[in-house]
Amino acid sequence: MTFDFLPVIQPDDGHGHAPSGSRGHDHDHGEDAHQHAHGSGHELGQGPIQTNVLALASMHLKNRWHPAPVHAFTVPLWFAGAYDEQEAARERAVILDRSHLGRFYVTGDRAAEVLARVLATDARRLAPGTITRAVACREDGSILDIPTLVHIDEARWLVITGPRAQVRLREEIEAAVRLEDGVEVRDRLTESVLLSVQGPQAAKLLEGVVGPTIPGAVPLGEAHEMLLGGFRALVAHHGEMGEDGYLFLVSPEVGEHIWEQAAAAQIEPAGLAAYDVMRLEAGLIEAPTEAPVPATPFHAGLEALVDFDGPEGPRDFPGAEALRALRKGVPIERILRGLRLEGPRLAKRGSRVTASGLDVGACVSAAFSPVLGTGIAVAYLPPHLDRVEVDTDGVPQPATVVDLPFVAGPRGAIAK
Repeated sequence: MTFDFLPVIQPDDGHGHAPSGSRGHDHDHGEDAHQHAHGSGHELGQGPIQTNVLALASMHLKNRWHPAPVHAFTVPLWFAGAYDEQEAARERAVILDRSHLGRFYVTGDRAAEVLARVLATDARRLAPGTITRAVACREDGSILDIPTLVHIDEARWLVITGPRAQVRLREEIEAAVRLEDGVEVRDRLTESVLLSVQGPQAAKLLEGVVGPTIPGAVPLGEAHEMLLGGFRALVAHHGEMGEDGYLFLVSPEVGEHIWEQAAAAQIEPAGLAAYDVMRLEAGLIEAPTEAPVPATPFHAGLEALVDFDGPEGPRDFPGAEALRALRKGVPIERILRGLRLEGPRLAKRGSRVTASGLDVGACVSAAFSPVLGTGIAVAYLPPHLDRVEVDTDGVPQPATVVDLPFVAGPRGAIAK
């Protein structure tokens, strides 16, 4: 398997369509994204961009959001400013609206079996009340999505998709349901709000938002349903950016209340620009941004999420045969590595990478890291490299090849 790993931007979710009334968009929150967010509002020859509206958009407007059409939704790119929001997330806590992510329930006695037919991660090994990252692959072993999987109770699951698979992954799971399964897949994309509170003081500050007992009642790595304001809500203790954090899946009405109370509790709003830099620092990749076709879990460092065997013996899931061949010793020519740039110039997505004068790949994601005080990037490179040069708009910039993450989670809150 040979490839360049230059990202291919598709105008949909990889399945020929985006969520209703919209076109999907990949994202890069550096200079290019700033131009995209404040540009003409259309792509060449394609007319105005149509996006879905977040349920809390009116509240974000009051907070003076800077919106951008990303992933088929108009989302907050930043509020006070990306750097200030990153500082607040590293020192205190921030609240983010993650409602552009797909989310759906899978319910029924055979729900875990249905999920196991689609995901490379075997849902049947997850205990009730737990939350974890998972991976779904195509038949050739390439990564389709890196969703978050929540086992609510014995017959109920929640799947939170990546930003570009809101429709595709749900349809794949719906197609895996057999008549005799008695399993229902219920979309919650337009019926709920997904909020994320992240930062070292998340638990303490949330006591002023949801009460003094709730944050401590959900251990790290667990997710439980409970009543918030008289409404049923799902609360998960799950770090998303290398910090401690919580997810809340609630009704739009409860979401408004949480957002308002968070501001009163000194939890600052943050946008997608800060989120993406921090998750890159934490080595938490998304598909297809950092996992473009034909990257497999073995190329992307996600092989621990692949379960080849289940209760019945060897499992059969999309990509199983191709991934077994890789596990048996088929040479892996490139693996995802971090690049720590030396000097003032920054890389961007698509920047070429050279070693000893030879072109060896391209950056699939890049940013400036306030924590490290330098530019960082990730690229699929031959495993033996430790020093490279990155083309920063025509100027070669030396870089050290490092393992991910760039910044380790302070509480082990990075879920892999």
